[in-house]
Amino acid sequence: GETLSVGNPVRQGIAAYLRSAGIGAGYGYFAPAVPESYKIVFELRYADGRTDYELPRVGGAATGLRLSSLLDRIAEETYEPLRATFVKMLAYSIWQDHQDAKSIRAVVGYVELPDADAFERGQKESYHALFAYDFDFSKAKSLGR
Repeated sequence: GETLSVGNPVRQGIAAYLRSAGIGAGYGYFAPAVPESYKIVFELRYADGRTDYELPRVGGAATGLRLSSLLDRIAEETYEPLRATFVKMLAYSIWQDHQDAKSIRAVVGYVELPDADAFERGQKESYHALFAYDFDFSKAKSLGR
């Protein structure tokens, strides 16, 4: 149905079925397709030249699962302004705990795990950056937020 126009009822029916059955994302119909393992890292920069790194904090397993799903959606989002807004919201939550930070850089990437043979040879996972955003929340502080 991919060659049919977006407004074609057959294509819309196929798309509705795929979404409702969960076939179009996460797992294939006959075999699981393991999704990428996305990660976000926040680099906090301070006026005195210090740099710290933070990861998002979650309160439990359910929240961790939601964060993982959100990172999947952010990494796969093709509309850049929406992706930037999602990342900014996460960065803002980090800034609330570090309001003396001059700026925050948020780097989203994925973790690539070695295959079984490479793991046995001692190879570790590697991190690949997909995109980064720089944020300055100093105006939010002056507004009392």
